Formats: sequence, structure tokens, C-alpha cells
Amino acid sequence: MDTSQLLPYGGALLGLFVVLWLLDKFTGGIVEELGKRTLDGLLRGPRQPALGRRALGRYAKLVRHTFGAHTMGFRAGDAPVTVEEVYVPLQYESRGVRLDIERLVRSRDRVVLLGEPGAGKSMLLKHLMLDWADDPRRDRRVPVLIDLHRFGTATLRDLLAETLGHGRQPIGADRLHDALQDGRLRLYFDGLDEVARDHLPTVLGELRELASRYERCPMAVTCRDSVYKGALAAEFGAPVVVADLDDASLRALSRHLVKDDVRAHHLIAALRDARPVLELARSPMLLTMISYLFLEGVFGEQGEKLPRSRAGFYELAIRYLLGRDTARGLETMTRFDPDVKLVILRRLALLLMNQDDGRTVGHRDLVALIRTEAADLLQDAQADRLIDEIVDRSRLLVRLWQSGGRSYVFRHLTLQEYLAAVELAGRGEELLDHYRRSPAVWQEVVRLWCSIVPHDCTWLLRELYADPRSRVLVLRCLAEAEHVEPAFADDVVLDSVGPVSRGIELPGPALRALGALAAVDDARGNQVLAQFMGSAQADYPAIYHVLAASGRREALDRLLEAAGTSTHARGALRAMGDLAVPELARVERDWAIDELGRIGTPAAADALTGLTEHTRAVWWLAALLNSEDIRAALWSGESAGGTTWISRPYRDDWPPRLCEIFESVVSELRVRDAARPADLDLPPVFPPVALAVLACDDTIGSGTAPLPVSQEEEQALYWFERAGTLPPSLHKRSLSERVYRGLAAVTAEHAGNARLHSAALHLADFVMKHRPMRPATFQCLPALEWTVFAAVAGRLDRPWGGRQRWSLLAEERPEPRFLRRLLVTGVTVGTLFTAGAGLFGAMNAVLGHRTWEPGWLPIATVIAVAAAIGGVITIRSKLGSWIFFLGLPAASACLITYSGAMLNDWLAPYGFHTGWTAYAATAAALSLLGAYYFRVKRRWANPFRQVLSQCAPHCLPAPPP
Repeated sequence: MDTSQLLPYGGALLGLFVVLWLLDKFTGGIVEELGKRTLDGLLRGPRQPALGRRALGRYAKLVRHTFGAHTMGFRAGDAPVTVEEVYVPLQYESRGVRLDIERLVRSRDRVVLLGEPGAGKSMLLKHLMLDWADDPRRDRRVPVLIDLHRFGTATLRDLLAETLGHGRQPIGADRLHDALQDGRLRLYFDGLDEVARDHLPTVLGELRELASRYERCPMAVTCRDSVYKGALAAEFGAPVVVADLDDASLRALSRHLVKDDVRAHHLIAALRDARPVLELARSPMLLTMISYLFLEGVFGEQGEKLPRSRAGFYELAIRYLLGRDTARGLETMTRFDPDVKLVILRRLALLLMNQDDGRTVGHRDLVALIRTEAADLLQDAQADRLIDEIVDRSRLLVRLWQSGGRSYVFRHLTLQEYLAAVELAGRGEELLDHYRRSPAVWQEVVRLWCSIVPHDCTWLLRELYADPRSRVLVLRCLAEAEHVEPAFADDVVLDSVGPVSRGIELPGPALRALGALAAVDDARGNQVLAQFMGSAQADYPAIYHVLAASGRREALDRLLEAAGTSTHARGALRAMGDLAVPELARVERDWAIDELGRIGTPAAADALTGLTEHTRAVWWLAALLNSEDIRAALWSGESAGGTTWISRPYRDDWPPRLCEIFESVVSELRVRDAARPADLDLPPVFPPVALAVLACDDTIGSGTAPLPVSQEEEQALYWFERAGTLPPSLHKRSLSERVYRGLAAVTAEHAGNARLHSAALHLADFVMKHRPMRPATFQCLPALEWTVFAAVAGRLDRPWGGRQRWSLLAEERPEPRFLRRLLVTGVTVGTLFTAGAGLFGAMNAVLGHRTWEPGWLPIATVIAVAAAIGGVITIRSKLGSWIFFLGLPAASACLITYSGAMLNDWLAPYGFHTGWTAYAATAAALSLLGAYYFRVKRRWANPFRQVLSQCAPHCLPAPPP
């Protein structure tokens, strides 16, 4: 056998080995690392960690299934509410400023969230769970939501293990301990106020123990503000109170619920005309109920039949649900009279209020109750039919399947409290006894009782007022009670107004109650309002809070007078929402413009469009355009003139007026080189606004000098490596290029990474300082949301194409993947052939099998290849780099020569120089393919579209038809 015939194959294998070895050296040892991991995995054998990839996938699926929808019971067919569709960001107040509570929960290791029933605490936790489930890899900590109402014989650890078992076998105690010890979990405990009274000390003890023992696991606990007495203060710090919905959030949620802008506008207008109900609607749960009953026509097409009190709303809602089938002409679906079902529900509500857990009743107990109250229902089948109607048709009870069998719970605790108050309407002494035994459980029932009893309730309020701990409750009752002795009411109000007038802070519920009293246009309300207006000169926050809560025109005028010098008065004006917008727009002062921006409703944005001669108004509009609700509200109206290239990508999506406002904001920002006011604290600006300003900047990408990266920037790059935005293949690239590549790889999925957030802001600011750009661009880019800012900064090392690329923003051009794969395949095959055939030819010449002139060429080829390989090995040294960069061109030229000659010899039967011709044609074809690929890629790689796709896909315009 002629072994020379095997030489081509040996050369090809040798060339393949050399190429793989070079790739490994240039990609940071990826092949070696993969080999090590594979070997380690084989040696360790199969592992099934509690939080492994498969387990997390199953758990994320369970989270989406469990928390993705929420049934309200106030819709036809009981259609569920999609949590992410109706969720609106909740806020809390800090020093008169409303801040995002979601960001607080993500950033704090321990937090207790307090709020009124229906304030949105549970919906917030569900939103956080669903946000994690969208991409479990984004956060190394796995969130676990525990409903504390489930606490009984099982401990909190048992509930955690059961939940993490994703509906299968609970994970072991050791695995759970390891996950807690390593800080792999984020714990949410919902409903501390719903824990049975007998179990509450145990739950508090376990919460303290978890918080102290597992410091690396963040924890959040929710509770009613009236129930929480600071039991977790040592471990969790000061609690955070969820603020009522402001006007902007109320409008946004009503649009989500009603899903019709015109009808949503009618509902909001009706709520403004019925201020007591408007205050109810500032609770997300109550607004949800109001919206669905509005859609059902219970309140009329214009909302003209809205009830005037909380008790009136509950009565109307329950009556409607019990008789809903009859109203729809579905009498055959129900058998029992609504009054019978109402009596059963009232008795059941009182029974549950007296139980230890306060929420659930077993099937047998409920059947026994029905037999007691409805003597004609003596058979189990009849009682079951009645229960089914209440559960399935009226939707006031929810059926639970537990280990002990069937049990039932009211769909909303507030409905249970209202029905208990109705049941006790003629039994005030009994109610007082219940309250004295458990004030935290019964105080809501007391409030509702005072608003529904037809007789004087002064005697009850006197008894309560004798206890200093119940005085706030009495004040809240006065705001709702129908029949109270004027003298007693005046004494209570005087006792409350006096401390506020002296600057003594009262609890928020007490201030809201005083505001509700001042809102009533009668003798008592006018007296309260006059007292607070007379005290407003003292500049105490509580006074302004009451004036704002009253919603009276006189209070608005007084707050406007004080707002010029008082930040507390400005905060109160902001709390008045849309009521203050027209007056603030007329002031045209910097502080008034800021308050319009902070109110943030469509009416406020519309007012700011008329103030664009002020720089602050332009900046606020740039930020408010981020709101879908704002953009939708600005659709209507006439346009003053035509539009330019600035709004071209959005002309098919937006009406002329919105395009004109967008262009006005962009034009004002790019022509004003004055710096943004230093005291202007803005939310992130609308990304298309900043990108349109950047499109006007022809200096972008003109600077080519490397960045002067220091040790501080290198430390920031470490967090990019941890987040996976800097792969190991970039380790041998320059630090300047690594900064750009790391920033450019940031996406919206990294928004919750606090470490990366800080590092990205540092590097983005660093890039901005060392790249030429116009002042307007320098002002706008840092005002973006941080992920967008980072993605833009990572692309400032090259031109963006200006107006031409911006005009192509709506064109969704597919990435040329086929061309790329074809080009990579062609280059790889050509490289391997060149290396293999070239080495084969050189070795043949060295061994004397073939003789080519000149004789020194094969020796020179071997030396050049050896030099290139040796240079790779020692490339970190100066001598090694010189050897590599001298040897590589020489080796390439020699290998190309020999591979071409070998191909020419192999193809000699087909004609003289056929091989060289084929070689040259292949090289030319690859060159043309490469040129065409990079041309298509440049057109596809629109940096404006790339940034929005990565970090703000909701801002992308729809592609042209």
C-alpha cells in the first residue's frame, strides 16, 4: 500500500487540529473548560438539586398557572382578570413625594407592607411572582409566595417546602435549608392580618426566626395597617404604607378594566361628581368592583346611579349578584329567592367573624347553618343546591378543596365584614362586646355598622371614645355615620382639630376622616373646613393633608396661596390630582410645572403641552410620554400643522396631534443647549424622544480614540461578566472594546439586577465623558431608563446613520442568517483546505516525493508555520507577538501557494492551470459574498431599532403594510 496516498487526509486532520487549537487560544480556553465540566459531570453522576434547571422550569410554570389570573366574581361568566393586564404600579409616600413601591420591595432585604383592604398588596406580590416567571434566569433568587391564611398545623417551612415542590412531593428539609442559607430564595408572606388569632404568636415567632437566621434571603410581609402593631419592627424595620391610587393610576386602572376609552372617561367623570365614591375607587379592589358593575349597567351608561357611600355600594353589589340571573332573564338557572340567600350569607358572615381563623367554614357546618335558618331545607340535596347557587351563580363564596374536605370562604373579606355589620344592625351591644374582645378584627365592622344603622349610634361611639386606642376609629366613623348627636360630634372634631392645628401629626386614617368631614357642604363640614383654613398659616403638613382630602374649592385656593413658599402645600396640591390642574397651569411657575408633571394624568400632560416655552414643561412631557395612558389621551384634538422626518416612523401608529407633540418635544430639546435644571427630578424619558435627539447629532461615532479605562472601570466590568453580558471570548480584547460590548449587550431582562445597574451607570457615564456629542444629546441620554441608556452608550463607538437610519426605524429587516452561515461555512472549508493541502504539499517536498522550485520554499513554509504556532504560545510576551505577526503572513502565503499548486496538480487532467483558476474563482466568490453580507448586515443592523428591541420593545413602531 502506498502510504503517500494517505498524506492528504493526514494533512487535513493536522490542519483541523491547528485551527481548533488556535480557536481555543483566542476564545479564552472554552474547549478546555467545556471538557472539564463534562468530565466533572460524569464523575459526579446525575444530580437533582431542589432549584435545578428542570425544577425551576416546572416551578415557573406553576407560578404562571397559579398567579396569572384572578377571579373577581363581578363579570359575566366569572371571567378571570389577567393580573398583568390590570396591575398598576403601587406607590408610597416619603417626605411628601410618592415613590414606586415595587422598586422598594426589590431593593430592601426586609419590608412590611401595610394598607387598607383591597389596596393592592396581594396583587403586587402576584405581579412580582409573574415578572420572575417570565425569565427565571434573570434573578438568581427564586421568589416564593405564601398565603399566611393557610398557616395551621403546618409551619412556614412546611409551606415553603410544599410550594417549592411545584405541586409534587415537597422538597426535603436539607435542600430547603441549603437554599435559604445560600440566599437563593426571595420570600413573600401575604396576609398577616388573616392569620387565626390563636396562631398569630407562632407565625410572628417563625417570621422573626427566618429573618434572623437567613439574612441573605429578602423577605416581605403584608398586613392591614389597622392590625399591625409593630411586632416585626426589630427584624424588618419601619413599615411602608401603600398609598391610595392617585388620579393617574386610577385612570390607568380604569382603562385596563373597562377596555373602552370612551366608557372609561364616563366612569371617571361620574366618580368625580360623586366624591365619596371616588375615595372608595382609590382602592384597586373597589375600583375593580365598581368598573365591572358599571360595565354590567348597574350604574347606568353614564354612571349616574353611583351610590354615595361605601355601605351603599356593598348593598347594591350584593343585591345585584344575588339577583343577576333574574336581571338577565335566566330565572331557570336559579331556584332560591335572593332574600333567602342573603339571610344565609349574613348569618355565615357573623359566624366566620367569630371563628378563630375568621375565613373558612366546612361543608357540614354550612349545611347545618342553612338548616337552622331555612326550616324548609331539611335535605342535604336542597342545601347543596343552595350552596351551589351562591358559589357558582352569585360568586360571593369560593369553594376550597382541602385535606379535610370541602370548605368555603367569602370572595372578599370586606364583603364578609359588611354582611356581618348588616346582621348586627339591631344588636349594637353584641357588636361592642365583639370589638372589645378583638379590636383589630372588628373595627371595619364597626365603621360599616355606624353607616347603615337607621338609629342614633352616639352611645356606641361614646363607649369607644372612652378608650384612647379607639379614638381614631371614632373619627373615621363620624365621617360615615348617618345619625350622631351634633354636640358629641363637635367635641370629637374639636379634640382632633386642636392637635393638628398645633402641628401634632395624627395617623393617616384620622386625617382622611377629617378631610371627609370637611368635604361635606353642611354646617359641621363648613366648620371643620374653616378651622383648618384658619390654621393653614402655620405650615403644618397635616393641615394641608386635610385640606387636600376635602376636595373643596376653598381649600384649593388656600393651598395655592401657600404653595409659593411651602413644599408641604405643593404636596397637598399634588394629592388633589386633576382638581388642581387648571389652577397650576395658570400659575406658570417652576414649582407649578413640576407639580403638573408629578400629578401625571392626561389632563396634566395636556396642560403641559401649552407650556412648552418653559424648559421644565418640555422635559416633563418627554417623561410623561412614556405612559401609554398619556399617549392614548393625547390622540384626540386638532393638529396645528404638518409633521417632519422626526415623527415619520410613527405616522402610521399615532394621530397627527400626538405626532406634533412628539416633534415639538424633540425639537425643543435639540435646539436648547442649556443644561437640564439640576433640581428637576424626572422619571425616565420616553426612549423615542432621546433617540430622535440623537439622530440629529452628526458627531456621534466620530471619536475613535480608545477609552482611558482605569481600575475602577475594570471592577465594573466584573459585574457584566457575572451577568453574562461579557462572554469569556472577549477576555483578550482591549478593555475599551469590552466596555462597549458589555454595555451594548444590556437588555430589559437585566432591569432587576441592582449590581449591574450600578456598574452600567458608571460605565455609561464614563463613555459619555469621552465621546464627542452635542449638548442636547449629552442631556437626553442619561435621562433614559438605565437599560436603554447602557444599550445606547455601548454603541457610541460607531456612527448611527442619523436621520436616514431613524427614518427606517419601522422597517423590520430580518437578520441575514443564511448569508452569514454560508459565508462562515465557505471560509471555514477554505481555511481547512488551505491548511491541509498546503501542509501536505510542503511535507511532500520536504520528504522528496515532489520537487518544487525554489528548493528553500518547503523549508521556509515549515519554519513559518512553526513560528506562527510558537508565536501563539508566547503571544503575551513582546518577542512572541513579533514572532506571531511575522510568521503568520509568511505561513499563510506559503500554505496558499502549496495548496493552490496541489489543487492544480489534482485537476491537471481537466486542463492546464485549472486548479489555480478554480482556487482564484472560489476566493473571489467568497470575497463578493462577504462584501454583500456586510452590506446587508449594515442595513439590517439599525442601532435605533436594536436598542428599542432590546430594552423597550413597546416603543417600536408597527412595520409598514
